[in-house]
Amino acid sequence: MVNFNYTHYKLQSIYRLSLALIFFALALFSRFTFLTHTTGGPFVTFYPAIILSFYFCGTFPGAMVAVLSGLAGAYYFMPPYNQFSASLHISYAIVFFSITSSLIGFFISRLHRHIEQTNVILDNEMIGSMMLRDRKILWCNKAMSTILGYPQSKLLGSSTKMLFADESMYETVGKNAYPLRIGIPYRTQFEMRKADGDKIWIDISGAGIPYDESLSLWLVNDISKLKALEEELKHQVDHDFLTGLRSRSWFMEQASIELNRAIRFNTPLSLLMLDIDFFKLVNDTHGHQTGDIVLKNVAQLMQKILRDFDMCARIGGEEFVILLPQTNKDKALEVAERIRLFIQNTKVPLPAGESTLQLTVSIGLTSLSSKEDIIDDLISKADKALYEAKHTGRNRTCVSD
Repeated sequence: MVNFNYTHYKLQSIYRLSLALIFFALALFSRFTFLTHTTGGPFVTFYPAIILSFYFCGTFPGAMVAVLSGLAGAYYFMPPYNQFSASLHISYAIVFFSITSSLIGFFISRLHRHIEQTNVILDNEMIGSMMLRDRKILWCNKAMSTILGYPQSKLLGSSTKMLFADESMYETVGKNAYPLRIGIPYRTQFEMRKADGDKIWIDISGAGIPYDESLSLWLVNDISKLKALEEELKHQVDHDFLTGLRSRSWFMEQASIELNRAIRFNTPLSLLMLDIDFFKLVNDTHGHQTGDIVLKNVAQLMQKILRDFDMCARIGGEEFVILLPQTNKDKALEVAERIRLFIQNTKVPLPAGESTLQLTVSIGLTSLSSKEDIIDDLISKADKALYEAKHTGRNRTCVSD
């Protein structure tokens, strides 16, 4: 449906009407100047005026020019000249002119709507968009300038290579994305470098332009906050909230990978289960705040003994599990004893200037002994050795058979 209040250019109504009348006057002048009254095609010079009026002035001024053009053509350039006639052939001509003018107005109005909607979508301040030719920026919106910190004038004509934080990623995108296939967008995520040198994560999607294979349109969304949130959530999932050690789920996944590697390459592997002695008594006597301090201190003390590639996790309450890659049973026993003695000989300060606590731990140890072992088997064996350590006096390390 034609909207008579619609115009692509936001000029005041008086200016749009005046411009439309100028187009009509030029068309009428051209008809009088270049063609005689008796020459055929009474409306031939009016069609350009109608098209221009609809496009530059809007639907209502365009319709006005179409009506004036129909009246002028019928009056001046159709026999009997300089008067209106109700003859059948004149009526047919006017009907044909009315239909074609209406179609012109309808399609130009729809074109304006499409242009306006596209401008609203592309020229926003949230999602960046840019038109590229051979990976150089021909056009970009305000959001691109906001996201990257460059003025639009700096971006225009520049190669997108300067925006990539990692040059190898520029080559990867070039290899994977181009040539862009029509109707099949390419989408990926990577880091871009802002004007101030900071890096940001972006989600980018590009599509080829059908009429020119060298052109492509890209939409860019800054997802740095989302990535930071993902990292935070991942950290919470992968780490114990109290001690900062790895979580049980992370440990089980990574320990299985390490176990498979040890089996494949025939390297030793050992596992320790550690439990704080009389931890419930600590909680009952000094409170849960002190219990939390004890857990944190034990975690820190273990990490001082362990290597960077050893895996240590809190798997519940006061229980910890440690995986020792490339470590046989004898070496693992040495590590377990070093941890046990280090904790025994370290005083744990209590809050509010209270006295210190002396802690002890019990440890169960097992080592990989069969290619059929899975990580649950090792944990079960170490847990049984831990049970033995706790029921034979505590503060000791027991090795599974």
